[in-house]
Amino acid sequence: MSSKTELTTLTEENLYKQPEEIFDVIQKIGEGSFGSVYKSIHKETNQILAIKQVAVDSDLQEIIKEISIMQQCHSPYIVKYYGSFFKDTTLWIVMEYCSLGSVSDIIKLRKKTLTEDEIACILSDVLKGLEYLHRKKMIHRDIKAGNVLLNSEGHAKLADFGITAQLTHNITKCNTMIGTPYWMAPEVILEIGYDSLADIWSLGVTALEMAEGKPPYADIHPMRALFMIPTRPPPSFQELDKWSAPFIDFVSVCLVKNRVERAKATDLRYHEFIMTGKGPNVLSEIISDVNSIKNKQSNNVSKSSEENNKKNVGKDDDTLKDVCCGKSDEQFGQSMNTTKINLTNGKQYGSRGSKELGKEVHELGTSNFDNMAMSISDFFDFKVLSVLNYDELQQLMMKLDTEMEKEINELRERYLLKEKPILDAINGKRNRQQNF
Repeated sequence: MSSKTELTTLTEENLYKQPEEIFDVIQKIGEGSFGSVYKSIHKETNQILAIKQVAVDSDLQEIIKEISIMQQCHSPYIVKYYGSFFKDTTLWIVMEYCSLGSVSDIIKLRKKTLTEDEIACILSDVLKGLEYLHRKKMIHRDIKAGNVLLNSEGHAKLADFGITAQLTHNITKCNTMIGTPYWMAPEVILEIGYDSLADIWSLGVTALEMAEGKPPYADIHPMRALFMIPTRPPPSFQELDKWSAPFIDFVSVCLVKNRVERAKATDLRYHEFIMTGKGPNVLSEIISDVNSIKNKQSNNVSKSSEENNKKNVGKDDDTLKDVCCGKSDEQFGQSMNTTKINLTNGKQYGSRGSKELGKEVHELGTSNFDNMAMSISDFFDFKVLSVLNYDELQQLMMKLDTEMEKEINELRERYLLKEKPILDAINGKRNRQQNF
C-alpha cells in the first residue's frame, strides 16, 4: 500500500489480509441499508474512515450494486468509496467518514430544526451531488435527511446507495416502488414509470423535513400515506408565515405532481433561495453544537463503562454485557422492533472462501420506515389493512387485480418462449420421418 498520509484506495494485496490487520474499529455510529456502520482508523495512515459491515446472508446482489455505484462516483458531494473486504461471513465496505453524521441525526442531537440559511447551504451541496448523479443517468431513489451526511467542515455529501437505479439509453424510466414512503414521488407510488425527477420530489420533502423536523404525513401510517401522496395536493409548510418567499417557492417547484413540469437539479442550483444562501460558515454553530454533544456523550459512556466494570468484577460475561448495555438481548431486540418493509427477493450465496468472494466483490466494483422496497401484490400484512378506509381497500384490490393480470401475461409469454423451440424440434422430427 502507498505510504501517503491519506488513504486514496485499497490495493489488490489488501484483499488477502484480514481487515483487522488494516483497520482498528472504534465504535458503531449508525445503521445504513443492509448493515451497521462503524467509525474506524486506517492503521498505516491514521485516517479515520467509516466501515459498513454487512452479513453475507443479506441480499449480496444489492450490496454489490451499491458498491458498483459508489465506485463509479467521483464527486466531492458523494461519499467516497475505498474498497471492500470479506471477514468470515461479513462484508466490510470501507468509505469516507463524515464526522457530524446525517442531517437527521443532527436535528435529533440538537433537538431543534434548521434555519433557512443552514438549509440553503446544505441543499446547495445536495443539488450538486444530484446533478452529478443525474448526469450519469443514475437515480438515488432515497433522498432524505438521513442520507445526507455532513463532514467536519460542514460540507454535505449524499450517502446510502443501496437502492440507487442506473438508467440505460434503452430504458429511460424505472417502474418499481422503492424508497422510503413519506419521501416518495407520486409517480413512484403509482408505478407509472419515473426518472431522475423523482429525486427532486424527495428533495422538496427533505427541505420540509429539515425545516419542520419531520416529513409531511409522518404522523400517519406509511401505508395510508402511500394512498394520500398521489391523491392529495402537494404538501407545503405547516406555517407559511414563518418562511421566506424564496424558500416557499423552492419547495413548491420541487413538489410538482406532474413530473414533466418539475424543476431539474441543474435549474434548482440557480434558484434564488440557493443563490442567495451563505457559505459553509453558516453551519459553524451546528458543527460546534454537534462536536460538543458528541464529546459529552463519549465522556459519559467512558465514565459509565468504568463504573460498571468496578461494580461487576467477577461476574460472568453475559451478565456483564447486560449491565453495560443496560438491556438484555431480548429487550434490545424489542426496542428495535420498528415497522420496516423490505420485500425485495435476494439471492442466497453459498459458502465460498472469503478471499475469493472478497476479490469478486472488489472486481465487480461494486429509523422507523427506512428503505422500503415493495410491490402491492407481495404485501399481505393484514394488520396494516385495518388502518385503510373502504375506498382505499377498493383501490388496493383493483391494483392487486391489475398486477395479477400482468403477472399472468408475463408467465404466458415466458411459457410460449420456452415452448417454441420444443415445438420447432418436434415439427422438425415429424417432417424428417414423413420424408422417409
